[in-house]
Amino acid sequence: MGKPVTPLVGADLFVQDEHKRILLIKRKDNSLWALPGGCQDLGETPKECAEREFFEETGMTARVTQLLGVFSSTRYEYVHYPWKENEFCHLLFAGEVTGGEGRETEESFEVQWFSPTDLPPLSDGHEIRIRYAISAVEQNGSPYFE
Repeated sequence: MGKPVTPLVGADLFVQDEHKRILLIKRKDNSLWALPGGCQDLGETPKECAEREFFEETGMTARVTQLLGVFSSTRYEYVHYPWKENEFCHLLFAGEVTGGEGRETEESFEVQWFSPTDLPPLSDGHEIRIRYAISAVEQNGSPYFE
């Protein structure tokens, strides 16, 4: 029997400031904006992945506060994502910044806060996760699973 072919696990971190603005990164691979996040490494938990990826992509440290939902890349169309042959299981967490300053990194051109009513062009799949996160945080609702 061969090695199983399974989806990759990714973790995104949804963070808002005191003005309810959302922290996004401008990705270097497709020049679109996205939640900080990425693929889980072997040996780490999804929570550790979200916090590590947040630091790697923003230069800031953060703490996960809750799981907001689980999303499948089979539910949106790949248009701009560079690794279209992969399927992802996205774990969406809420969190808060604990330190550091936003800066350009190896994976992102910019780090910027955006109003929920004035979001920039987003990377594939991020709009649905951001819209859900805004609603879930406002309503303190149950996690979403699809």
